[in-house]
Amino acid sequence: MELFVAGNDEKWRLIKRVISECDYYVLVIGGKYGSVDPETELSYTEMEYDFADSIGKPVMAFLHGQPGELKSDQIELDPAPRQRLKEFREKVEAARVVRYWTTPDALPGEVALSLIEARENFPAEGWVRASNALTPETRTELAELRARVTELTLEVETRRAASFEAPEALSQGEDESSLNLTIVGYLKSELSVEGNVQYNSRKRTWTVPVKLTWNEILAAVGPTMLHEAAETEVKSTLSDLLVAQVNSDAKLLPDGFGRLSESPTVTDQSVSDVLVQFFALGLIARGEKQRTASDTNKYWVLTESGQDQMMRMRAQRRTE
Repeated sequence: MELFVAGNDEKWRLIKRVISECDYYVLVIGGKYGSVDPETELSYTEMEYDFADSIGKPVMAFLHGQPGELKSDQIELDPAPRQRLKEFREKVEAARVVRYWTTPDALPGEVALSLIEARENFPAEGWVRASNALTPETRTELAELRARVTELTLEVETRRAASFEAPEALSQGEDESSLNLTIVGYLKSELSVEGNVQYNSRKRTWTVPVKLTWNEILAAVGPTMLHEAAETEVKSTLSDLLVAQVNSDAKLLPDGFGRLSESPTVTDQSVSDVLVQFFALGLIARGEKQRTASDTNKYWVLTESGQDQMMRMRAQRRTE
């Protein structure tokens, strides 16, 4: 906003020019609708979003997951902008996949993961157009420098991980977290038996929350990430962990549940929550191994700190 000059038309021209020159558009919606343009009666934020979407910019949207719990000075008290904000949220949710956040501490991790995904799925050149500025000799030198930067960055991260002390404010260790398991199946009341075959009317989908400590989660997925593991492998391991918990405690099953129609899976949001938390705690890092261009998987590996913590929980101790 500090770039704005006088006059609404000049402001909007500047906004559009800046968005046009950017590679990605990040939208964060909290509890307020924001400054409103007097002509369109839309907030500048919503106008920005509409413009970025109209010109095909990759958009990453982050919505507050519990706006009803925000303090009075963080929300719209006037019914009109409050309704505008509600409609804006619904428009964004209907148009694309969004991520939800509830605390300021959680938001940076969500944005970082989304930016990593955007850079992999929608590679962009940045502010300086490298295709117009680089000679073949410069390209070779740049490639060598990038390789050296990657090597030094990995070395710095390894050293940092070895001495990393997790912030006390973050949930960790024996603190509990709730992960969601998607179960697709049938109600008992809708099952009928003819001979040895069960018939049913229609499938239903439930989201079952399963509470686990961060140590339990790390003990389960840690061995998968001793060497670089694809995010799909982490998701599969988490799914097995939650299924085992549900199998051991029938109270977790939905009321009237009859039988499954397909294998339960952990939700993508829960996988993201686990990776963000472990990344913030310094227990995991992004995989650095070179892979083929066709491999679009995201890879994660335990840091030295993550290995130490996982080994303390998993390694068997000698009996007296």
